[in-house]
Amino acid sequence: MTLRLCVILDRDRAPDPGARRLLAAIADDARFELAAVTRAPTHASETAASLPRAVRLALALEARAFPAPDSAPATIPPVTGFAQLAQGHFDVVIDLAHTAPALTVAARHGVWRLSVSTPDAGLAEARDRAPVTSVTLWCHRGDAPPVAIATAHYDTKFLATRNAAFAREKSVQLILRELARLDLAGQMPATVDAPAPPRPFASRDLPGYLWRSVTKLGALALNAVLARLGRRPGAFFLRLSDADPLTFDPAQGTDLIAPGNAYWADPFLFEHGGALFLFYEEFDYCTGLGHLAVGRLEGAALIPLGRILDSPDHLSYPFVFRWQDDILMIPETSARAGIEVWRATDFPTGWELAATALNGVQASDTVVFEHQGRWWLLTNLCHDSFGDFGAELHLFAIDGPMLNSVTPHPLNPVVIDTTRARGGGRVFARDGRLFRTTQDNSHGIYGFGLNLTEITEISDTAFHERRIRHIRPDFEPGIMGCHHMDAAAGRVVIDIRRRQIGARRLRPGQNQHPAP
Repeated sequence: MTLRLCVILDRDRAPDPGARRLLAAIADDARFELAAVTRAPTHASETAASLPRAVRLALALEARAFPAPDSAPATIPPVTGFAQLAQGHFDVVIDLAHTAPALTVAARHGVWRLSVSTPDAGLAEARDRAPVTSVTLWCHRGDAPPVAIATAHYDTKFLATRNAAFAREKSVQLILRELARLDLAGQMPATVDAPAPPRPFASRDLPGYLWRSVTKLGALALNAVLARLGRRPGAFFLRLSDADPLTFDPAQGTDLIAPGNAYWADPFLFEHGGALFLFYEEFDYCTGLGHLAVGRLEGAALIPLGRILDSPDHLSYPFVFRWQDDILMIPETSARAGIEVWRATDFPTGWELAATALNGVQASDTVVFEHQGRWWLLTNLCHDSFGDFGAELHLFAIDGPMLNSVTPHPLNPVVIDTTRARGGGRVFARDGRLFRTTQDNSHGIYGFGLNLTEITEISDTAFHERRIRHIRPDFEPGIMGCHHMDAAAGRVVIDIRRRQIGARRLRPGQNQHPAP
């Protein structure tokens, strides 16, 4: 049985990218019936634009100077009159215009509203440089108080108008997932605790906000100059230690630094033939692209063996694993729109393409793993105009690493949270428990932190995990992030992001932090 849906759009504005993506997704999903699309009446605005005039003017100028990107579908279904909905009967009314609570529309499972649909949503978080912008999905039923049925967290953009546009477009995935949950369970999602809304944007906030925005824009321009000068702003380097992946100390180990105007990141360890190899991304600041390389570890030293895949597109995340008699690799190839499986022909530098999947889909940081006789694939997809892969984790049931059968989980994205959705390493088992390394991409920084999460439930109808460890960039001075970990043969390797790497501070292979 399909869910019969009605979507209410803002009367005075053209549908934004989020609204258009939602309408297109509903129309393409056999679980849903888009029974009506309408615009709110003029008198029904629940949240008037209460921003002070000076703030409205400044933000209007900002939006004109730095317009938000828009790659959403351009067309929308035919729109009906609002008054005609009184005779309609729907399972859910999705109110993207935040109209008055007392709707004369029959909705069996209530009227759903996103907190970010209000005119001033997403602005205060940019003003405050909040680590994340939180979005709540509310369900309204008659005169009863609304209840929160889901929340999501997105990295905060430093420009207020772009942050608001980003959160509005991203959060439609929250609606789609909860509709899928309703369809799967046949009953409303459970209520959740909603975060408190921030203080509204006041006139007195404007000077400080404008100064911080100008400073940030200046820092971005300076970083572009530093990159050309070989100072490697925001560069990653690797740290190798003898440790356990669940208890390692990120402040201990030997630092491995890329030479020249480059950095090393996304490390994966692989033991073969009595030797331990390190696969990694080498990012070139001159081209702005990464390629994949490998080296052999001899004690604490890395002996580079060369590049393994070259491409005119960006490559990263060389996830290497063993399957039957083969050594396979799934690199991050989102620029080529698909997932690629490569087979070693002359390990460790010779590889051939063995399989592809999700062709036409941009996917990042893909891993596959077997658990209790089932094969699964986890990857990060992007459903927005900003190119953000950090907030949505998607799960697929697969028939094995060759990806002949790839079935999406009905509750995708199974995680919507910029602080833990994106993969930061392989999935591994320990004493019957399943663990996943993930990135924390909050605070406006890609690769701000590193999580260890335990997958507590994975099935065709559910996915649950809990964070058991959170590594923030406070374990030594001068760093701004730590976002990837792998382990093998009693060794642990992580990547760490430093604000700037110069020849006077760190040298390739220098042991800055000797292991105890």
